[in-house]
Amino acid sequence: MYTQQLVFIAAALSAPLLSSANCMYGTSLFPRAAGAATVEVSNFGYTGLQGPLNWAGLSAENSACATSKVQSPINIDSTIQLAAEAPKVVIPDVKAAEFENLGTTVEVIVNGTTTLGGTNFSLKQFHFHTPSEHRVAEEYFPLEIHMVHEAADGSGAIAVIALTFQLSEDGTTTTELLTAVTENLAQIATPGTVTETGPLKFAEVINHVQTTPLFQYAGSLTTPPCAEGLTFLVTKNPLPLSVKTYNQIKAVVKFNSRYTQNSLGQENLIGVGATALTSAGGAAAGNGTAAGNSTNVAKPKPSNGTATSKPTPTTTGNVAVKVEGEHHCILGACSEIPKVKRFYRRK
Repeated sequence: MYTQQLVFIAAALSAPLLSSANCMYGTSLFPRAAGAATVEVSNFGYTGLQGPLNWAGLSAENSACATSKVQSPINIDSTIQLAAEAPKVVIPDVKAAEFENLGTTVEVIVNGTTTLGGTNFSLKQFHFHTPSEHRVAEEYFPLEIHMVHEAADGSGAIAVIALTFQLSEDGTTTTELLTAVTENLAQIATPGTVTETGPLKFAEVINHVQTTPLFQYAGSLTTPPCAEGLTFLVTKNPLPLSVKTYNQIKAVVKFNSRYTQNSLGQENLIGVGATALTSAGGAAAGNGTAAGNSTNVAKPKPSNGTATSKPTPTTTGNVAVKVEGEHHCILGACSEIPKVKRFYRRK
């Protein structure tokens, strides 16, 4: 299984990488510069043209983001099975760990070992996503931590333990690890900066991972280049998170959650949208609409019933539609809404 995963990842990474500060940063496939006073900042983002809908357009190496049928994150439903066995996790406590702001997330560099299915994986780092990237039975969580591991045998196989967090009912109870991690969070509020965490104790997290049910599936990187072949272990039950700690993390990390992908094996949602747009364009052309990029959209009628001004040309992609009255558009294809007959009562 892990050999197959490596084939997927290696194929996706055959070209020189431009987006190295991603969710596999620190592994052999995406090594970080040793001893640097600053860290590389991601060249992708979560807003506008830097966001997930255009990741494939940022670099040729990101094509899987728009074409792959096995993408993460997903909504975890009844089709996703629980792990057959609990992993064995060993992470030594540390007095401090390097803490970095990559621009798209904050990351803690720690070492540890997780044994899964007879294979030993080395913990390389863990990083944060707000809100959670995975959903469980459609429910999202305010925070998700990805603990990124690489196979110790040098094969390059990647396993990610995804910890979900829920706001505690009293608003103050939180996981001890988060308190120590965020102790110096304000010092890396600027992308590219580096500091250290407070003392980190992992007993609570380790116990949770080894005792709570874990959903297991083969997915992909949730950031560019979106390469397939990762094993995800997602906690079914969340750990507690205080409101104060959540707000501290959210203020620095901002929004960094990729939208939920299609069910595993189904068409990539970007491809689905492109096909729908093409079909809508063809339907519009079949209805006698003019070709070109210009769409005439009439201004709404004022409430007093007076006439409107002349239609204003508006660009809406590659679909041309002339709309005389109220209208609606789906994926660039517009259609008129039939006018409602009005009946007047005689005075």
